[in-house]
Amino acid sequence: MPKPLKIVIWVAVFAVCAGVGAFVASRSNPFPPGVEDPGAHLTPTPTPTQPVPTSWTLTMRVNTQHTLHEGGACRSDWTVTGTIEIQPNGKAAGAADAKLASPASCDFAQSQIQAKAIRLNVTGTRAAGVLRLSFSEAGRTPVGSSDLGGFTNTLRFTHPVVKLPAGAQTGHTVTKVTRSDGDLGSYSSTWVLRVALQ
Repeated sequence: MPKPLKIVIWVAVFAVCAGVGAFVASRSNPFPPGVEDPGAHLTPTPTPTQPVPTSWTLTMRVNTQHTLHEGGACRSDWTVTGTIEIQPNGKAAGAADAKLASPASCDFAQSQIQAKAIRLNVTGTRAAGVLRLSFSEAGRTPVGSSDLGGFTNTLRFTHPVVKLPAGAQTGHTVTKVTRSDGDLGSYSSTWVLRVALQ
């Protein structure tokens, strides 16, 4: 067989083999399951950020008065400080301490021991840009003392409403409450309340 013919045959054989190899390679996966492609770059899936509770400082100035049917009235002023935590679902809870700002005064002589401090539980909800709070007594100092001005007598009827839209860092309100003392007299209180994001 002439040499030029041999060369042509071998070139044709190599061309056919290369074509078959390319076809097989195009139909196969060089990285079967379990084998990682060294050139592939995985895009990390971001972990969603979970909402967290927010802590707020609570401060109040409360002026109270017990007006008797006969004999005048007793007055007391309080300063209140505490902290509340507002959950992502809008529920709020916390505690505060009310301290007598100045000695209670009455228009008549009396011998009762005036409370100097009152511990408060605070609960509430925040929805549609509004924070609503409620209070209850959790104890007082001295134990067994009286509240001449009627601060605790209006406590459970006091529900301050504070405008607190998303993004707000402070809010304030003034709330006034008047209740009968059950003996033709009345308890009244004025609350100046402020909350601030910690």
